[in-house]
Amino acid sequence: MLLEREGQLATLREHHDAASAGEGSLVLIAGEAGAGKSSLIRAFLDSLSHKTLSIQGACDPLTTPRPLGPLHDFAAEPQSGISELDIGKADIFGVFETVLDRLKNTVRPIVMVIEDIHWADAATLDFLRFVGRRVGDTQAVVMCSYRDDEVGPDHSLRPVLGQLIPLPTTDRLVVPSLTIAAISTLASGSDVDPHALMSTTDGNAFFVTEVLAAGYMVPESVQEAVLSRVARLDDNPRRVVEAVSIAPRSLDVEHAMALVGTDTEDVDAALSAGVLIGDGRSLRFRHDLARSAVEESLPPARRLNLHLRMLRLLDEDSSPDLARMAHHAIQAGDSDRIIEHAPRAAREASGRGAHREAISFLEAAISEVDRSGQTDLAARLRVDLADEYKTIDQTRKAIGSAEQAVAYFREAGEIGELGLALTTLSRLHWRLNEDRLGMRALDEALSLPYDESQNGILAEAYCQLAYLHMLARHGSEGRAALETARTIAGDEVTPDLAWDMDMLDGTLHIVTGSAHQGVLGLFESVRSAKKLGDPVRVALALSMLGSGGGEARLYSEAVAALTESIEHGLAHDEDYSVAYSRSWLARIAHERGQWDETVRYAELVSGTTTDSEGIAFITAMSALGRVRVRRGDPGGVALLEELATEGEHHELQHLWNAICGRAEYYWLRGTPESGLDLLRSSLERALDTESEWARGEIGYWMWKLGQIDGPPDGSAEPFALLMAGRWREAADIWEAIGCPYEVGLCLSEGSTEAMREAVGIFDSLGARPMAGRVRDRLRALGVRSIPRGPVRSTRENLAGLTNRQVEVLELIDDGLSNGEIADRLFISKKTVEHHVSAIYSKLGVDSRTEAAAAFRHQK
Repeated sequence: MLLEREGQLATLREHHDAASAGEGSLVLIAGEAGAGKSSLIRAFLDSLSHKTLSIQGACDPLTTPRPLGPLHDFAAEPQSGISELDIGKADIFGVFETVLDRLKNTVRPIVMVIEDIHWADAATLDFLRFVGRRVGDTQAVVMCSYRDDEVGPDHSLRPVLGQLIPLPTTDRLVVPSLTIAAISTLASGSDVDPHALMSTTDGNAFFVTEVLAAGYMVPESVQEAVLSRVARLDDNPRRVVEAVSIAPRSLDVEHAMALVGTDTEDVDAALSAGVLIGDGRSLRFRHDLARSAVEESLPPARRLNLHLRMLRLLDEDSSPDLARMAHHAIQAGDSDRIIEHAPRAAREASGRGAHREAISFLEAAISEVDRSGQTDLAARLRVDLADEYKTIDQTRKAIGSAEQAVAYFREAGEIGELGLALTTLSRLHWRLNEDRLGMRALDEALSLPYDESQNGILAEAYCQLAYLHMLARHGSEGRAALETARTIAGDEVTPDLAWDMDMLDGTLHIVTGSAHQGVLGLFESVRSAKKLGDPVRVALALSMLGSGGGEARLYSEAVAALTESIEHGLAHDEDYSVAYSRSWLARIAHERGQWDETVRYAELVSGTTTDSEGIAFITAMSALGRVRVRRGDPGGVALLEELATEGEHHELQHLWNAICGRAEYYWLRGTPESGLDLLRSSLERALDTESEWARGEIGYWMWKLGQIDGPPDGSAEPFALLMAGRWREAADIWEAIGCPYEVGLCLSEGSTEAMREAVGIFDSLGARPMAGRVRDRLRALGVRSIPRGPVRSTRENLAGLTNRQVEVLELIDDGLSNGEIADRLFISKKTVEHHVSAIYSKLGVDSRTEAAAAFRHQK
C-alpha cells in the first residue's frame, strides 16, 4: 500500500506528459534510506501504459562501484533500443551521445530510471551531468533516486547536484517520512501500536513495513525485523537469501543456485517470503538495508566462504565483471585475487572516466602488493595512482605516491621507470607552484644515464622542461629544450610526443616570439588533435590558442578559439576547460571595453569553481576587479588586493592583470605609493621574461607612478610609444587592436583637444574615475565647455545591473524579503534568489545591508 505519495505521483505524471510533447526533464527523487523512493518509482512505472518505454538501471554499493553500471543495465534490456551499446569504447562521450540520441529519437516517450546515484561512480556522474544538461530536448523523463542525508559537503554527488538542480529542466522531489495517520492505516488489523511503531521507526516507510511484516510485536531493531522474516524459511531458501546478501544490488539466479547447491524450487520459496524480489534472471533485496542486515548476521566463516565461491563462479564467466571480482576478492581477503583483479578493474575504471573508483582499486592492490613484498609492482602501481590522483585534482596525494615510486626506482636502479616517475613528479610540483622542487625532480630526470632504447623517456623530460620555460615566459630556453627533445627522439618519435612538441612550439611563439607564427602553429595543433580523435589534446590546443592569443592581444583569433573551446568542453563535460575559457573571455572583454560581458563571464566562472587559487578563478576575478576599479564600483580594490598578494606564488602571467589593476586604483585615488612595492618587484620579474606585454603594462604603471623615465626594453609597442611621449601613435595602435580605454589613456596624455576626446571615450565606457580625473585636469588648464558627461539618475544600471536587478535592489533597499519581492514582481522566489546573488557579485558585497548601502551611494 502506497500512502501519502499522491503529490509526487501527480508531479511525475506531469513530467511524463511534458516528455510526450517533446519537453524532457530530469527528476531527482531524494529521501533517506527506506523513505520509499523505490516504492514511489515502482508505483509510477506500474501506472504507465505500453505506450511508454521504461528502462531501469541502478548504481552498486560495491566496495568500489563498477564504472557506468546503470548503462550496462540499460544495454542488457532488449527493449531499450541501445542493447548494442559499446560501453567499453574509448570515446565515452560518444557512448553518452548514443544514449541521448535514443532519448531524442523515439516513437514513444521514455522513462529512464537510475536508482541510488549516491553510490554512482565518477563515469556515471559524468553521464548524469551530460544527460541532465540536455534532457530538455528529448522525449524522456530521467528519474534518479538518492539518499540526501548521505550526500555531505565532500560527497562526489554534491557538485553534480549543484550544477543540475538550478536548471529549468530539473525537478527535485523529496519523499518524506510517513505521518502517524499513514502508520495507523498500515497497522490497522494488527496488534502493533501505531504510536509505538512511529516512535521506533520515525515514520521510515521501509522500517514500518518490515516491523509490521515481523508480526505482532515491535522488535528492538529493524535488523531483528528482517531476520525474523528470514528465520521462518527452510534451510535451503534461507541460504539462497544469505547468498544474495553478499552480492550488492543483485545476483544472477544461476549463481545463487550454484552458491547454495539447490534448485529453482528453493529460489521460489525464498521469493515467496517477501524478502527478495526477482525478474526471472536475477534476485535482489527490496532494500539494501535488508541486504546489509542479512549479510552482517552471517558468521564470518560462512560469509568468507560465500565470497570465495562467488569468485570462482565469476572466473568461469566469459566476460567477467572486473569491479565485482575485485569487490569479492577484497571482501574475501584473497591477496592473490586482489593483486590480479584490482589493477585490471582500475584500468577499466580509468578508461571510462571513473577515476575515484580507479583509485580505490589501486589502493587495495597496492596494500596487498606491499604485504606480498612485490616492491617493483607496487612502485609501478604507485605511478598509476599518482596519475589518477592528479586527474581528480588531489595533487598532494599524487606527489606522495610519485615520491614513493621514485624512491624505489632510484634504489633499484631502474633508469627508464625512474625517469618517467621523476617527470611525473615535476609536473605535479608545478601544479602546486612548487617550482624549485619541480625543477629538482626534472633536473634529476634529465641527468640519468639512459640507453638508446630509452630516448623517448629523455625526450619527454625535455618537453616538460620546455613547458616549464613556457610558463615562466622564457622563450629562448623553451625553444632550446624543444630542439633538444626533437634531436633525442629522432625518427623514433611517437605521434603523441610529436604533437606535444609541436603544440609547445606554437605556444612558445604566441607568448614570447612571433605571435602570428604561434597562431598558425596552434591552429595546426587543433586540426591534428581532431584528426587523432583526442578530445583532451583538442581542448589543450584551443585553450593555448585562446589564452595565448588573448595575452598577445590577437582578439579575433583568441575569441574564436575560446568560443570553440567552450563548445567542446560542454560537449565533453570538461567543466574546468569551460571555466578557463570563460575566464579569458572575461579578461578580453575587459580589455575591449565590453564591461557588462566581463561581469557576465566572471559570474559564470565564480559560480562553477570553488578553487580560489585556481588559474581560471584568478583570471576571471582579476578582470572583474579591474572593471570595478575603472567604473568606480565598490569591491574592486579589495578583490584585486586579495588576488595580487595571496597569489604571489603563481607565475607572473596569472597575476600581472591584478597587480596593474591594483596600481591603477591607487593612482586614481591619489595614493600611488600604496601599490608601489608589489609593482616594482613585478617589473623585476617581468624583465626576467620574454613577455613584451607583461613588460609593457607593468612598465607603463611604473612610469605613470613616476618610478621610471621611459619604456623598459622589450615592451609591447603601444606601451613603449606612450612612455616615449608618442601618445598619438600609441592611441592609433590601441584603436586598431580594439582597446578603447587604453586609447583614452593615450589621448589623456596629449593636447587639450585630445583630452576632451578622451573624456568622451571614458564617458561612453562608464569609466567615471578616469573621466573625472581628466575633467579636473582640463579645468586646471582653464579649458571651458568641458563635456558634462551622462546625467545620473536613481534608476541608472550601476555596476552593470540589468533593469530587473535594479528593481530587485530597490526593493532590498526598501527592506523587503525575497518572498515579498517575489510577490511584488510576480516572479518565483528562486528567481529572486538568483537576482540577489548576481547583485552581490556585481556590487562586490556580501549582505543585503551592504547592497542597499551601495545603492543609496549611487543615488
